[in-house]
Amino acid sequence: MTNLLLPPAALEYTALLFGGLVPHEVVVRVDLSHRLSTSQCQLENWCLQAGAEKAMAWTLCLEWPLVNSHLRDCPILISPDACWPHVLSSQARQAVLASGVALACFNRLDIAHDSPNAQRAGPIFDCWPGERWGAISAWAWAISRCVDALAQICEGTPRIGVLGHSRSGKAALLAGATDPRLALTAAHNSGTAGAASFQSMGPGAESLQALQQNYPHWLSPGCADVHVQARIQTIDSLPLLALIAPRALCLLQSSDDLWANPAGTAAAVNHLRAHYQRLGAAQRLHYVERTGGHAITPLDWQRVAQCLAQGD
Repeated sequence: MTNLLLPPAALEYTALLFGGLVPHEVVVRVDLSHRLSTSQCQLENWCLQAGAEKAMAWTLCLEWPLVNSHLRDCPILISPDACWPHVLSSQARQAVLASGVALACFNRLDIAHDSPNAQRAGPIFDCWPGERWGAISAWAWAISRCVDALAQICEGTPRIGVLGHSRSGKAALLAGATDPRLALTAAHNSGTAGAASFQSMGPGAESLQALQQNYPHWLSPGCADVHVQARIQTIDSLPLLALIAPRALCLLQSSDDLWANPAGTAAAVNHLRAHYQRLGAAQRLHYVERTGGHAITPLDWQRVAQCLAQGD
């Protein structure tokens, strides 16, 4: 897959905030390393290798629901959150499979680390030293490489979506905006540098300055500059999010998760709604607001899986 040519505002926003995009022009190879059938699903582990001279490898775990005898005909939901058992719980997995959707999960830390020392580290930085992009861009790149892999595994063009929680929600949105093969993009409580608009900062919301200070390895090194931060906030997230349309976008937000700026996410949805309407795709923009804090629930997973299954 070649890089999507981004409009100027989205290109500048992506470069200033995330350090640009990791190059997409790499060869992806897959090899089945394990298969196991259970009473609920068929499990497959695939070894995914991306690149030739600069090769990276990680495991893509596929769970196929047994509701369809033609397993590879069903939609597939990608999750980069295999590193978080509290996010990708057994109940969450069951909710996806019960919707007739396959689950493809991987550990994003196998690509870029997310350690407490907030240093840029991990295999992708070893393969491409000196680059300006941060972990969010790296994780988004890995999501797209999983799309490459699934196209080979399924020997066709399956309907593929992605769901990310919190920091992974930021990566899912970047992947959805820059990879038109993703039929549905979903993010849960993605906040600053995710779905939330900088033009509507609610009480207690995480500022861009706070995000950069706490998690500098997620972002471009240049984002430490206050003038760069000001420019990012002026451009805002909307030019990037608008690239997902007319494909499906599902934003899930807890109204009491103030740090994730629910006011900013609601404002972004209001702007995007008009954009989707102009494209005749109003039914493909989904906004779910609930209470319950930052944690993602099996019901959230179910809602996203059903959107993907229904083709909305």
